[in-house]
Amino acid sequence: MKFTIEKLKNKLEYTDGKTVVSQTGYAFIDESGCCIIIVYGEGRRDGMSKYLTEDGDVLHIKYKIMPL
Repeated sequence: MKFTIEKLKNKLEYTDGKTVVSQTGYAFIDESGCCIIIVYGEGRRDGMSKYLTEDGDVLHIKYKIMPL
């Protein structure tokens, strides 16, 4: 699957008890310019990138674009 990764402008911020956690979001964009999925955090970005480039479809979010 071919895709690009775009860094989102706004970060996701939430509190974890007394600590404020801030994570950067990443949008995975397919060949047609449509968003496949958005993930937050560098670890999830790397994991999703690996998933989308490997064979198999455990999460069932991969698809094929077919011209009509």
